[in-house]
Amino acid sequence: MMKKKTVAVLFGGGSSEYSVSLESASGVIRHMDKDRFTPVLLGITQQGDWYCFTGDTDRIADGTWTSSDCAPAAISPDRSRRELLVFRKDGTQHIPLDVVFPVLHGRNGEDGTVQGLCELAGIPLAGCGTLSSALCMDK
Repeated sequence: MMKKKTVAVLFGGGSSEYSVSLESASGVIRHMDKDRFTPVLLGITQQGDWYCFTGDTDRIADGTWTSSDCAPAAISPDRSRRELLVFRKDGTQHIPLDVVFPVLHGRNGEDGTVQGLCELAGIPLAGCGTLSSALCMDK
């Protein structure tokens, strides 16, 4: 049997397309094959704060995901680790990541910034890479 891949689904962000990202991410999470993939939900608030969200997926689509079930989080830039760091009250949780699936729209999401972070961290990315993302945003 094949090992399930851990996928960080990255949603939200500081762009004016925040709500579009929430709706898109909700659809991606709902339709993800849970027999093959384990989603790790990584939301970015409109103010730029990153959180690991463990609540009901419906709360992403309706925009209430930040009200509870969140812990501050960050992608580790250490290429040898390839992980999400979740800062809980009782210590830091390390979640190994196989891939990041950015479901972000607009500035600081599909402009190469998040793609560059994943490239630095050595974590594979679903979608376009750093350079192509940056070039496509420069329309």
